Amino acid sequence: MDVSRRPSVEAGFAAAIRDYGPLDILIANAGVSSMNRAVDLSDDEWDTNFDVNARGVFLTNQAAARHFLGAGRKGVIVNTASLAAKVGAPLLAHYSASKFAVLGWTQALARELAPDGIRVNAVCPGFVRTEMQRREVEWEANLRGMREDEVLQDYISQTPLGRLENPEDIAGLVTFLCSDAARFMTGQGINVTGGVYMG
Repeated sequence: MDVSRRPSVEAGFAAAIRDYGPLDILIANAGVSSMNRAVDLSDDEWDTNFDVNARGVFLTNQAAARHFLGAGRKGVIVNTASLAAKVGAPLLAHYSASKFAVLGWTQALARELAPDGIRVNAVCPGFVRTEMQRREVEWEANLRGMREDEVLQDYISQTPLGRLENPEDIAGLVTFLCSDAARFMTGQGINVTGGVYMG
């Protein structure tokens, strides 16, 4: 599925519903990044980040919400935002802007869908060990004139819990948000950063 294209998203949802039946949960986790100084950003870098990170959330959330409403289901949507959605990140201005958009959308959609029993929340991870982070470390090292191990150590030094984050550190929170234990939570952007951001 190309989350930036409505026909692809609609075809993906139709296939999932055909194969698995009515849906109850959407986790909008697709994301991209690139890294550059704000004054050097190209239109393509800006557009690519917004196409996937913001438009992708819009299209998949809208498709899920329409399905939930049409089927009379009290569904759950969880969007992946970022630490960069809470604090503007140097060299990631375009990425930060796209993730701030995710939080604004999450809050507004949560308010609209609450009367129908549909909950919408977001998770905000920090420095997570992924392939995307591996590329970012390489880019940041080049842009800052540092070694890659120095960049990683900088990430760890900013993290009070003293290590890089693993995807599993986020999975439990997502599972909780999708469960009935979180039945009275909506419109939240929940930090899971190891203490990097505590606001």
